[in-house]
Amino acid sequence: MLANNPDYQDKKYILSGVLREATEHGNRIEISTTNINDILASASIPDGPFEAMDRILLYIKRHLSTVASYVQITTSDYPIAYAKNNQELDFYLEKLVGLGYLEYSGEGKCRLTLGGWKRLLEIDKQKINSNQAFVAMWFSEETKIAWSAGFEPALAKTGYKPIRIDLIQHNDKIDDRIIAGIRRSGLLVADFTGNRGGVYFEAGFAMGLGVPVIWTCREDCMDSLHFDTRQYNYIVWENPGDLKTKLIYRIEATLPNRHMRRFV
Repeated sequence: MLANNPDYQDKKYILSGVLREATEHGNRIEISTTNINDILASASIPDGPFEAMDRILLYIKRHLSTVASYVQITTSDYPIAYAKNNQELDFYLEKLVGLGYLEYSGEGKCRLTLGGWKRLLEIDKQKINSNQAFVAMWFSEETKIAWSAGFEPALAKTGYKPIRIDLIQHNDKIDDRIIAGIRRSGLLVADFTGNRGGVYFEAGFAMGLGVPVIWTCREDCMDSLHFDTRQYNYIVWENPGDLKTKLIYRIEATLPNRHMRRFV
């Protein structure tokens, strides 16, 4: 088994979390030697215990039959919070009860309190402030270096976690994953190099949600842009290094108070 490879032993909980998350949303992911590193890099791991506990609240909400019903959580459910084992899951559940977000009836049965419902409203309002950045672009060998030497390092340097939908293998409808990914993002970078129709769709959808959009295009493709988008202030780039520098400056200029965790 690939997951039993010694090189990935300390990351098994991440793979379990990714697989469980995909299953929760009706998707199927196949892990192989060719995609495992991309899956690990793209995994939406909770940033600390509070975010892990939020994942548990969201899980319970998805499985409720009524507002007052209980949801069963067993020892095998620890991947819902990207926990490393069931003891860590028990710790989160104990703290959720202590915070007044959950009621526990014994034998793993939990339900949301009014405090839990209030917390879920707060989570929903915070989605637009997500540090996830969705990158809509042409996925090809021609643009591969633009991602690795341009988009990815620029977004990381400005405190965002870049997400590319093609890096995770799945068998579900691609549009569903795109929509879900954009909804969870606080920024969308739309690169029109290659003039791909999907990028227009993704940029428009993000704008409809109120997600900030940064428009980019390689210089030699500017003449191919649809006239409806020419009004926007594009980052026109020549090479990946140029793209990285300009994207960092644009993020800092247009989103100065969000995620400015500069890494040296």
